[in-house]
Amino acid sequence: MTKTIFEIDKNMKNNDLESIKENDVTFYNLNNDYLLGQAFRNDFKRLENIHVSDNVDILKKHPSGLNIIFQTDSKNIKLKAKLAGPAYMSHMTSVGTIGFSLYVLNKDKWAFLGATKVLNKEYTANMISNMDKKMRTYRIYFPLYQELIDAYVGVDEKAKFEFVKPKMDNLVIYGTSISQGGCATRPGMDYGAILGRLLNLNVINLGFSGSCKIEEVMTDEINKIDKKYLILELESNSPSYEHMKTHLTYMLDNLKNKDKFDIYLISHFSDTEVLVNKNLKRYREGFRQLQASFPYVKFIDGEKLTKSLGYEGTVDGVHMTDLGFYDLAHKLAKIIGKKHD
Repeated sequence: MTKTIFEIDKNMKNNDLESIKENDVTFYNLNNDYLLGQAFRNDFKRLENIHVSDNVDILKKHPSGLNIIFQTDSKNIKLKAKLAGPAYMSHMTSVGTIGFSLYVLNKDKWAFLGATKVLNKEYTANMISNMDKKMRTYRIYFPLYQELIDAYVGVDEKAKFEFVKPKMDNLVIYGTSISQGGCATRPGMDYGAILGRLLNLNVINLGFSGSCKIEEVMTDEINKIDKKYLILELESNSPSYEHMKTHLTYMLDNLKNKDKFDIYLISHFSDTEVLVNKNLKRYREGFRQLQASFPYVKFIDGEKLTKSLGYEGTVDGVHMTDLGFYDLAHKLAKIIGKKHD
C-alpha cells in the first residue's frame, strides 16, 4: 500500500485536533475590544454596516489584517475557529486563506512562531506546544480570505493570561487583492502586516479583492479613521482610465485633514506580461502618468518599486508570494520610515 505524505513526513501533517480535553484548556474569545487593525466595529468585519458594493459586502467579512496581542506564561497555545467555509483557492495556501499565524515578541522584534495547518472550516489546532513556562508577549494574525465567525485562543488551564493593546499610529491601506493579502502563504506575510511590524504601526487593511473601485462611500469611511499614513493601491481594479481619473480625483479632493497625514499612491506593480504585450505597456504608462500628476500625494512607481526581483515576486504573474510581499514591505518601510522617524 502506498504511504501518504503525512506518514512519510510528520511535519506535513495537519495540526487540527479531532478532540481536545477542554477541562485542561482555557479559551479566550478573540472577538473583543483589543482587536488591532479594526477601524469601526468590535467584531471580525473590516467595515461597519454600510453598503459599498455587493462584492465588498462579502469581502469586508474577511478579517485580513486583523490581529490581537496577548501575554501568557502558558506552555501550549491552541486556536479554535469557525469560518464560513474551507480553503478554496488553487494558488493560495489553506493557512493563508483560513488559518492563523502566531508571532512572539523577541528582543523588541516580532518572530514567527507557528500557524494553524488546517483544511476544514471549523477546527481546534495546536499552534505551539511544550514551550518553557515563561511570561511572553504573542501576536495572532487572522485569516486573509474567508469570513470568520468565531475564534478563541486556548492556553493551559492555570496559565496567566491577558490581552494587551499597545498605542500605535494608524496606517490605512485601501487597495486591491494584493493589499488584501493575495497570495501570502500565511497571515502576517502580506505587505501590510510586515510593514506594521517594521514600523510599529497599526495597519487597517481595506484591501478588497477585485473590488477596489474607489467608490465615494469609501472616501467617507477613510475619513472616519484617525490616521498618520494612507496607502492607495488602486490601479489594477480600475476598469478604465476615465474611471480612475474621475473617482480618484473625487477621493483626493474630499479627504479631510490632508495636512495631518501622508498619502502614498502606488501604481501597478511589475509583471512579466508587459514584456510581451506592447499595448498593455502603453496602457499602463497612461495610468502611471495620470497617478503621478495628482497633488496631495507621494507618488510611488510600482514598476520600479518591485522590478528588482526580476519578475519572480508573484505566484501567477499578479498576486504576490511571500518573497514579493517581503520585498515590497521593506522598500515601503524605507520610504515611509523617513517620515516616521
